[in-house]
Amino acid sequence: MIRLKRPLSLVYSLIYLAVFSCHLVTLSAQSIVAFAKQDYGAASQNWSVQCDEFDYVYFGNSSGLLEFDGITWQLHESPKISIIRAVAVGHNKKVYTGGYRELGYWHRDSIGEMHYQSLTDKVESNFETNEEFWNIFTVGKKAIFHSFNALYIYENDRFSIVKPGGFISFATEIEGHVYVTILNKGVFKLENNQLIPFISKGVVKERYIRFIAAGNRPYQYIIGTESDGLYSYNSQKQTLEAIYPNHKSFLSTNQINHGIINKHGDIIIGTILNGVIAIGSDGAIKYHYNKENGLQSNTVLGISQDIHNNVWLALDAGIEFIPDQPEGPLKFYFEEQLGAVYSAALIDNELFIGTNQGLYKTNWYQLTEFKFVEGTQGQIWDCTTIDNQLFVGHNSGTFLINGERFSQLSDKTGAYCLTQHPYQKNVLVQGTYNDLTVYRKRNNYWEYSNTLKGFSNLIRFVEFDHLGNLWASHVYKGLYKLRLSEDLSAVESIKHYGDNTIANNGSSLKKAFKIENRIVITSGQNLYTYDDLKDSIVLYESLNNALGEYKKAKRIISAGNHQYWFIAEAGIAIYRIDDDSIKKIKSYPKSVFRGQMIPTHENVVQLNDSSAFVCLENGFALINTNATKHINNFDHNTLKLREAIALDNRMNQKKISLDKNQINLPYRFNNLNLRYSFPLINGEPIYFQYKVDGLYEKWSPLFDKPIFELSRLPAGDYIISVRAINNWLHTSDEHHITLRVDAPWYQTWPAIIIYILITISLFLISRMITSRKIKLKEKRKRDEKEKELIQLRNEKLSSELSFKSQKLASSAMGIIRKNEFLLTLKSKLKKQKEALGTRYPDKYYQDIITKIDDNISGQDDWQVFEANFEQAHETFLKSLKNDYPNLTPSDLRLCAYLRINLSSKEIAPLLGITVRGVENHRYRLRKKLDLAPDANLTDFIINR
Repeated sequence: MIRLKRPLSLVYSLIYLAVFSCHLVTLSAQSIVAFAKQDYGAASQNWSVQCDEFDYVYFGNSSGLLEFDGITWQLHESPKISIIRAVAVGHNKKVYTGGYRELGYWHRDSIGEMHYQSLTDKVESNFETNEEFWNIFTVGKKAIFHSFNALYIYENDRFSIVKPGGFISFATEIEGHVYVTILNKGVFKLENNQLIPFISKGVVKERYIRFIAAGNRPYQYIIGTESDGLYSYNSQKQTLEAIYPNHKSFLSTNQINHGIINKHGDIIIGTILNGVIAIGSDGAIKYHYNKENGLQSNTVLGISQDIHNNVWLALDAGIEFIPDQPEGPLKFYFEEQLGAVYSAALIDNELFIGTNQGLYKTNWYQLTEFKFVEGTQGQIWDCTTIDNQLFVGHNSGTFLINGERFSQLSDKTGAYCLTQHPYQKNVLVQGTYNDLTVYRKRNNYWEYSNTLKGFSNLIRFVEFDHLGNLWASHVYKGLYKLRLSEDLSAVESIKHYGDNTIANNGSSLKKAFKIENRIVITSGQNLYTYDDLKDSIVLYESLNNALGEYKKAKRIISAGNHQYWFIAEAGIAIYRIDDDSIKKIKSYPKSVFRGQMIPTHENVVQLNDSSAFVCLENGFALINTNATKHINNFDHNTLKLREAIALDNRMNQKKISLDKNQINLPYRFNNLNLRYSFPLINGEPIYFQYKVDGLYEKWSPLFDKPIFELSRLPAGDYIISVRAINNWLHTSDEHHITLRVDAPWYQTWPAIIIYILITISLFLISRMITSRKIKLKEKRKRDEKEKELIQLRNEKLSSELSFKSQKLASSAMGIIRKNEFLLTLKSKLKKQKEALGTRYPDKYYQDIITKIDDNISGQDDWQVFEANFEQAHETFLKSLKNDYPNLTPSDLRLCAYLRINLSSKEIAPLLGITVRGVENHRYRLRKKLDLAPDANLTDFIINR
């Protein structure tokens, strides 16, 4: 799921296509997997191949070093040369390569990337003009580069050079020793950088040797020559002999190029002209592949064997993989000409196969050539063997094959399965598209008899119970229980169970089969049986309890010897059911058949005591029922982490070291992409799962490639587990990674300390602000109270002032009225004096006038007024006197009267002068106050 790097090839898809497109020749044949240049993304031509102990495969390719980890192909282009002729894996995981005047090694860094280190500068001075390296092999810590002129031995970063003075046709390592063949001189053994003769006689000395390998017997060496076949050499007896002379012509004609011996003792030879051939220790050909049966090229340029004994071929065009498949319980046979297979039968070592195209037959022991049986064109539904004769249920009717005799028994279309009457062995009943057909055996020949009257339905399966009832399974409508007439001419009674449900659990009855002479009915959920005492259908509890998930079987097929096949959604299983004993022999998950079983027409045919035939959409599978255990080389393999990339939300990436199974990620890079390899390749599809403990505990759905993307991982500690699963539901060892995603910066301890400090500061600031607010609030309350007090005081003062002003005004008005009265009285006295003259004595007159004048300008009135004035206008007269010291008491009195806004007319009585006198007094006062001509005296006095 990594978006950044797309794998060049997917093993699952390639193996799937290869397996389903090739034809397996015999029961022990291997299935080959072809990889074209479009798959591995490099040049078509591959010169060499080498497998390492870590399940990686390396190819010397015309474009560079090609690497395959079981899942992903990767091309490493050499910075020095393009064509790499030779490749070898050595000490410390170094991959040595060589080509034209260039040699060196590749090493992998901590993040999984390969880097090239050239060694040419150390030894180039010893090169011949056209020095080219065609072979490399390692011995311990040594890497030996082989050219036709010399051996360049690299150890401890230094080279030792061995030049034998002849043409080195071949060199190799066998059990820690180096063997070298020199044309026309023989085979030599390298000891202390000296060549010691090993084989120097016979035909080997004169032949062009292409490989030497240790045989499967002590002191035995197998020698392959280019054009003279195979030889065996005994180093103890020093004897040389030709072996497998019956293959010499083939090997000589097609020219041996490379060869190895596998753990089974088979000699696997790659030729120049005719592909690859495997010869067993008994001389029999195990397999032979060329362009005619699946190989991409007939020229094998390199051959190697991995740790699982699988064979890899470097071809002139492409790469081939031949898995090591020991005889197992299941073999697939796919052949395009067959089409969809529906049934089969084995008679006299001939296998008959019923398909949607017609009937085919082949030899049981070879299974190599499928011959069409003429006259059977069209859909075949069923093949049943009775009395060693084959009944073929065809879309056009029913056919009978008895030896070489072929005839049509019936033209009733859509002939499904047959069943034999339990009490009349010479009677068969068959379901068809429309009728139930009866066949009878007369004079040792089977022939059509009649159709059962009174019942016309599309019946696929028919079974008799021990009471003679016929149970008929309709394709769509469910189940019928039929009672037949004694002469088997008609149906006397019909009971339909199609719409019924049992025990109120919603299970509809579908099909009826027979187990140990007892009717067993499927529903898709549970199995039921017929209780003849109650004449009812009941749950088959003991069988359901024993079968587990296979109680949901949709078809049950007898395998003989008390054994039965159950076909369910989960897969197929064979059980032994004997008396009260129910034991599962073997189950095969549905995934094993790779989705090739025909929906609604799944079928298993027991051919003999040890072989079962599984019908598939484009071929068939054979099950060895005696092999109770599947050979499992899967469980102890483990995925290997090839690449780990951390990404941030902007897709910036950084590669992570693969040296440890622990990954630490900063929170910013909390997206993790993982790419694994799984090197086990055995011709079967492989799937992958992962889970993350600490995030979600369940295993993920299955992936067809081990490339996983974990996005937006929360901070925390996790354990990532990854495993592989094959079609047999076997799981590999789990690979675990400990993952820690650091907390984001805002969740780290420094950040937390800062948060605490900020919190404390905010608390203190808040407290300070709160305290300040409280103080301000209290101050406002105090100010408000003071304002209220001031307002009250002002109001009181204002009231007092108003009262005093009123009192002052009253006092002034009283003085004014009194003085006005006295002035009026004085005026009348003057008039009376004038009128009376001497009659009013001057003595008395003057005395009264004096008293009136004294009261008009009386000091007492002024003192009363002044006292009231000062209460209303505090410090007015004092400040005025201080500012204008030249003012007279009379001036101050005038200012006081002006202060209370009295007019000149009102002031005149108070001063005891006329209004004119007041105006003159005002004029003099203005001068003393130094007022401008346009200034208002009264306003000036009031506003002070």
